[in-house]
Amino acid sequence: MQNFVVALILASFFAVSFVIGARTKDDIKQLPGVNFKLNFKHYSGYFQVSKTHFLHYWFVESQNDPVNDPLIFWYNGGPGCSSVEGIIHEMGPYLVNPDGKTLRKNPNSWNNFASVVYIEAPAGVGYSYSSDGNITTSDDLTAEENYEGLKQFFKKYPNFQNHSTFIIGESYAGIYVPTLTTKIIENQNDFPINLSGIAIGNGLLNYTLNQETQLKFLYSHGFIDEISWEKFEKTCCNNCVDTCDLDNLSDNCIESIMVDLSVNPYNIYGTCDSDKKANLREAIFNRNLLMMTKSENGVKGLIPCFNDTDITTYMNQKNVRKALHIPVTLPEWNICIPFQYEYQKQYTDMTPFFEKIYAAKVPILEI
Repeated sequence: MQNFVVALILASFFAVSFVIGARTKDDIKQLPGVNFKLNFKHYSGYFQVSKTHFLHYWFVESQNDPVNDPLIFWYNGGPGCSSVEGIIHEMGPYLVNPDGKTLRKNPNSWNNFASVVYIEAPAGVGYSYSSDGNITTSDDLTAEENYEGLKQFFKKYPNFQNHSTFIIGESYAGIYVPTLTTKIIENQNDFPINLSGIAIGNGLLNYTLNQETQLKFLYSHGFIDEISWEKFEKTCCNNCVDTCDLDNLSDNCIESIMVDLSVNPYNIYGTCDSDKKANLREAIFNRNLLMMTKSENGVKGLIPCFNDTDITTYMNQKNVRKALHIPVTLPEWNICIPFQYEYQKQYTDMTPFFEKIYAAKVPILEI
């Protein structure tokens, strides 16, 4: 009996040592560009979510009470855009300065009240990669691998297993978040997660509704003049836009109301911060806003009106890559990649997923 107890203690010791060792391996010891004191722990590493796919994550613990505060998993959209934008360009604890080398403190960081895990997904995005070079994926496969990433996180950081957990994202995460959340709900018996809610910002939830509302929004805000609108309504919609199939307009109809409307497709009140512009025709009738351009390292995606020079410069510094434990063999980091034929979009209406989430009594916030 005594030998059994000793063996059990040793087994527990080695199990804890393994977990601590894994966390220590991913610990960010010194993040380049930080010139202010950090009062939280942060980690960067990889979750192996399939035989060949590895998702890069960046985890910041709460500045307030990491033992009890909520846990957030964050996803940017695209598909093909990196969640690193979220941590060092949006709501993370440190934001990149225009010089692309230094970081400033973000007083409005989400980790003021929660621990946040930023995951670059799917494989091929940012510093996430496929060991065999195959990044072919789909909505379903992305959900499966994001779910596996969550499980890998809780295995690596078991002390967060019972924390209130929220799944949050923006843009194409309108697909990512509901599909992932459904996976969590369906597998609660096998792998329980304290799922407390989901939130989606500016999410793509329904292609048809997205296009219809954008066109009417532009008209109601004066970006389409009255004469053009009346002509469009008469010639393309049988005098009634409300019953018009705006998802299947002819090229001539689209051209008639989209001439010389080049503004920021993400914020019509804002300005373009770069020379990468998109005509509003692309913003409404093209389901992928990423533009393609050639560079020395091949083709990469660009976000219209978004100047990503600072964040791209920072993420490609050798000392930053080393601090984040990025393999030296990986190519340069880009904020977005055009998946082109590698990503299969399977869902055009997320209603069935929200019905399952609602039935499971999981709170939903969509803004």
